[in-house]
Amino acid sequence: MNCIRNFTIIFILGLIISSCGQKHNLTVEIEGIENDTIFVEYAPVSKFYEMDEPLTDTIISTNDEFVFDSPSNEPILTFIFPKKGGFKRVDGSPYYPRHKYLVLLLKPDDHITVKGKLHDYYLEYKVKGSEFNQEYSQLRERYIQEMSQSAKIELQIDTLRSNNGDKELINKLFKERNEINNIANKEELKFIRNNLDKELTAYYLTRQRLDTLGKYYENLNVEVKNGIFKNMLESQYLRFQKYVKVREAEENIVEGKIAPDFTLQTLSGLDLELNSIQGKYLVLDFWGSWCGWCIKGFPKMKEYYEKYKDQLEILGIACNDTEDKWKKSVEENELNWLQVINNKDIEKDVSVMYGVQGYPTKIILDKDKKIIAKFRGESDDFYKKLDELMRN
Repeated sequence: MNCIRNFTIIFILGLIISSCGQKHNLTVEIEGIENDTIFVEYAPVSKFYEMDEPLTDTIISTNDEFVFDSPSNEPILTFIFPKKGGFKRVDGSPYYPRHKYLVLLLKPDDHITVKGKLHDYYLEYKVKGSEFNQEYSQLRERYIQEMSQSAKIELQIDTLRSNNGDKELINKLFKERNEINNIANKEELKFIRNNLDKELTAYYLTRQRLDTLGKYYENLNVEVKNGIFKNMLESQYLRFQKYVKVREAEENIVEGKIAPDFTLQTLSGLDLELNSIQGKYLVLDFWGSWCGWCIKGFPKMKEYYEKYKDQLEILGIACNDTEDKWKKSVEENELNWLQVINNKDIEKDVSVMYGVQGYPTKIILDKDKKIIAKFRGESDDFYKKLDELMRN
């Protein structure tokens, strides 16, 4: 009996010691977050641009500390928001300044420690246990004070806009904020130029302008290009290639030119050729189920379609959509004009062919498929043009 009791005590002590000595992927100690709710958003790096929304978790800090263990067996990008670090905009929506939360790359075998302090407008912290995260935290130190000023200006703009404040002052503050934010971008760009063999450079490139990505992508170290951020880089590089083709195509989508022919799939799965639509004015409506402004414009589009459908046809071209989301949106919004879904192959992408740079984009064609006008965004000018054409 004593042997059993002794064995039990030893076993329990072993569990306690093992638990106390457990190493977590991430251990964080930040002054100012005692008993705070910590919001965690994360996504596998390999699927970062494929996910509609990040995965989430919630942690309660104790004595300014908390731990987090990655639930994934592959590297994840992790964004950690202390609730006390957030502000509320005038409309009640949350606002987290760009540098008042943690950004970390977590690998399955990492044991990273973070120590810092939560200030009014920024989060100060240092990282140990990961070259990527150490370099990221060190670089942000170069411009963190400027970023705190940017956050103050953002809140000032929010207050002014909600109270219909002085537009000239608001525009001045926007310009000032953008100039401050550009300091961070310049520091990141300097790091990119001097560190083409670093994982952090690959990450920064995915956040830069597409022309910057295009400039440096081919010069990246091969191991970095094919490393952790390979999928993210390739996805953004495809966007860059599309951007270049769009800019080239835009020069040909002008008044008086014949609209390029194309064939896309309808809701029923049949092919529809542009040139098969005969005898009416035609609007090419480039939209997406994800596009808020597109959806907001549908009621007026439906009104005009009913008004002029004897003279006018509309062809909705869903872009950057899945087939399911496209079909669901058409049904929910009761769109009763022709609908097709864009081809994702960049060589057959109709949005590229027509130089579409924003959504919605509406292009009016005459009965001979000549381009009459192109409108980007929801515009009263588009409807005025339809009225003018239909009444002549």
